[in-house]
Amino acid sequence: SQAVQLLHELFQEEQSSLARQFTQPLAEKVSGYLQCLFGPETTVQVKLGADNKFEGLEIVRPDRQSGALGFDVLSGGAREQVAAALRLAMAEVLAAGQPDKCLPLVFDDAFAYSDPGRVRTLQRMLDLAATRGLQVIVLTCNPADYATLGAREFRLPEPTRTASVPLAPIESTST
Repeated sequence: SQAVQLLHELFQEEQSSLARQFTQPLAEKVSGYLQCLFGPETTVQVKLGADNKFEGLEIVRPDRQSGALGFDVLSGGAREQVAAALRLAMAEVLAAGQPDKCLPLVFDDAFAYSDPGRVRTLQRMLDLAATRGLQVIVLTCNPADYATLGAREFRLPEPTRTASVPLAPIESTST
């Protein structure tokens, strides 16, 4: 029974080591993106449960001295931005295994809860992703918010309006 217990403990240690090995690069990449938004001292910690399952992220901003902040206590805009940073970091990690090291990432009006000043700051994060080899596609109803991004802009044509046509003939009931 001691051998089984030792084997179990060794297995748990190895599993924890592997989880840290794979989560640390992700945390570093997310931190790099969030530093564009929240300052150069910002770091991210990946929270793992007892069974080494992903439980969330904690953001550490030493300039605020508030300790680690969980995702659930962030404002709606900050949640959008952290989620975008996580998506960018994941795409970057996945792109490393691709032959051309490039993956497209689409944001479809993903920053609706971010104030205009934060959206301008957010462009540094999107630019960093492009610099790191990701293809970032932003779909938006407010292209002016992204005018300084320096990207190529494509505008979709306005939908054409057609007169409504009845599906069945209207019957007259005159007597």
